[in-house]
Parts: sequence; structure tokens; C-alpha cells
Amino acid sequence: MEEILLKNCKLILDAVCLRKNKDILIREGKIEEIGEGLSTSGISIDCKNLLVIPCFFNGHTHSPMSLFRGIAEDLPLHKWLEEKVWPLEKRLNAEHMYIGAKFSAMEMLKSGFSGCADMYFNMDYVAKAFIELNFRGVLCEGIFDFFDKSETDKKAKIALDMHKRLISLNSKLIKSSFGPHATYTCSRELLEIIAEYSQEYNSLVQIHVAETMEEQNQCIERYGMREVELLDKVGLCNERCVYAHGNWFSEKEYELMKKGKVAIVQNTISNLKLASGSTADLRRLINEGIRCCLGTDGPASNNSLDPFEMMKFSSLLQKYMHKDPSVLSSKDIFRLATYEAYKIFYPEIKIGLIEKSYVADLALYDLNEIRMKPLISDDGQHIINHLVYSCSGMKAKYVIVNGEISVFDYRLAKENEDEIIKKFEKAFEDLIINF
Repeated sequence: MEEILLKNCKLILDAVCLRKNKDILIREGKIEEIGEGLSTSGISIDCKNLLVIPCFFNGHTHSPMSLFRGIAEDLPLHKWLEEKVWPLEKRLNAEHMYIGAKFSAMEMLKSGFSGCADMYFNMDYVAKAFIELNFRGVLCEGIFDFFDKSETDKKAKIALDMHKRLISLNSKLIKSSFGPHATYTCSRELLEIIAEYSQEYNSLVQIHVAETMEEQNQCIERYGMREVELLDKVGLCNERCVYAHGNWFSEKEYELMKKGKVAIVQNTISNLKLASGSTADLRRLINEGIRCCLGTDGPASNNSLDPFEMMKFSSLLQKYMHKDPSVLSSKDIFRLATYEAYKIFYPEIKIGLIEKSYVADLALYDLNEIRMKPLISDDGQHIINHLVYSCSGMKAKYVIVNGEISVFDYRLAKENEDEIIKKFEKAFEDLIINF
């Protein structure tokens, strides 16, 4: 792993502090030193007109679904799933998963994400795509048994086999987790088995929870209780559990989540697009001491994988929900998209800040970009205001993940972008013929 020196960084900003005109030396995947006049025998990048921030981390997505972008629109969630997505998914093969994931990882990297929490199928192929581009993944095989008892043990075995397969990759970029899809697609018995696996392997569990009121009503009709109450009873309301969406919680559910120390990933854009009527109440979650971060959701329901859109929409909808423009500051949102996301998914390592001994996941942006003007360079809040409210669509000039360059001068450093796009378009053609 070659040393990297970020020389003369004009601005260095994270959730804690702002620095100016410093060098950052990266060695063996970590920030070795931050100072002045540093040198290296490795790669040196002139950063005199660049802003350096921690990479964003996408707390919830389905990366292979880039293949479905734009072909299932303007529908409520369950109609979207049952009439469009699930029939299309029956046509997918492992190679489709691989190229769809690779295309999405390319989009995320070029925007400034270092990685994502990803739930889909054939996740060893997704892992392969991520590793090839030097992109992080907290991966889980999405499983369903649709309350068919003959399928429960089979799906549990698939989940465990994939979990072991991902662990066996022995990659610092890939972290395995479990992924029961939701309470409306997984039986209580399957959820209980996954809870046992999570405890045995000390592994995270990703699951969709309270995305729509319809899900809550189905849970009440089936079990006589709401979703978080059910998850608490089956052993999936604890510090290893990450709930995607979390739009419709009762007072009792907030109490259970706080006690269990679960985490919530808000997915505002897909919630708005599917007209679920709400999104996770970040102000309430923070006030309750419940861990939370931001996600894009999949590229079929967002439809972009843009951290700046993710932050802006999240902020605006919170203001609207609370009828208070000051309910969350742009600094709060930026922190959720960076440091807090890493704390949820990587509590075992030091990552998400630009400090000595922290893992080097860094995104660098051109300060001459029109969206960054005007700029008060001594005011970290002003810079963050731009990042949250002004920078939708902005691309990173350099991205460093785990101390290695993934994006160099706006282009992928590891692979040919044109070849990825060509293979992606061919896979899309294969999928939509006769659909």
C-alpha cells in the first residue's frame, strides 16, 4: 500500500473542526500525520484549491437495482414491488447483480461516498464488484420466506452460507451482516433464526421497518402488535440492529428502540417519491438518544446515489415536518451523513473524522466549483451550508478509501469507466427484452 501525501490542503473539514493549509500523510490505510512541510516517497497530490472532508457513507441501498432505474415509476410501494420490481428480479442472474452493483459503486465513489450498507442477492458478486473498485460494503443477503414454512429453513441457510462466504473473503472493504427483508415478507420463525445468528456471530442485522403505515397495520393484524414490538420479542431490537426507513413509530416503539440501542437509517428521497407520507423523525431520534444516519435507498426508488441530494432533502423535509427551519442545522445533517454513519456500521474502528490514527476515507472537492461560491474560508459553518444546500450533483476530484485512491482526477483509479458503462447497458438490454 503506497503512501499518499495530500499537500497544502486549503481546507480540511469534518464534523468536529476546520483546518487550513495543512498536509495529510496517509500510510498503511490510516492518517499518519496532519501538519506542515510533510514529505513522502509515495504519491503526492497538490491540494491548494481543494476541500478535504471525510467520505460520506450511504446507510441503506440496494446497489444492483441501478438496472431498474427509471422503469418503475409513479407507483405506491407495494404496487411498485409486486407489479414491477419482483417480476424483474426473477430475470436477474449473478452477472446482472455484479455489473449493477459495480455501476452503482462507480456513481457513489465519484460523488464522494466511501461505501454503503447494501441489501440484495448474490452478495458475493456485489462484494467482488466493490473490492475491484476499492469501495466499502456492509453487505447482507436479502431473504424472504413469505410465511411459507417449507421455505423458512432454506432461506435461513442461504443467509448463513452467504454470511460465511463474505467473511471468508477476508477483505477490509467488506463487512458481512444479515438481511431479513421486513416483517411483512419474513415469518416470525425466520426472524427468530436470524436473531440467533446475529448473536452467535456478533453481526449487524439490516431490515426494513415502518416504511409505510400499511406495514404496521399488517403486523398488527397478523401478530396483534406493531413492528418494533414484534422485533423486540424475536430478538431483533438491540445494538446490532439497523432499521431502514423508520417512518411510523409509536411512543412505545420509541421506548423500545431507545432501550435496545437500535439504529435508524432515514431515506427521505425514496420516502417522498413513494408517497409514504413521512420520513424518519431525526430530531425526535436524536433527542431520544437513538442512533441515526442517512441513506439514499436503492437507485430504482431514489433515483440517484448523490450524498448532497440525500442531505438536502433530509434537511428540508425535517424543517417541513416540524414547521421549524432551525429544527436541525446543516452541521447536524453533515454529521449524520459522515461520522454518525460510520459509528453505526463500523463501531470497531476509528473512522469518520480527519484525525491522526483514523482510517483514511477522504473525499476531495474543487473549491473553484461554482456551487462552492461565494466562500468564507474561515467559517466552517458556511462551508457546510454549501455542502448541504448548494452542492447537489457535485463530483469529487479525488476519493481515498481505506488509504488507497479510488477516484483520481474525477475518474475511477482502478478500472475503465467506459467499459463498466458498456457492460451495464448490455445487462439492461438483456433484462428488459420481452418484459
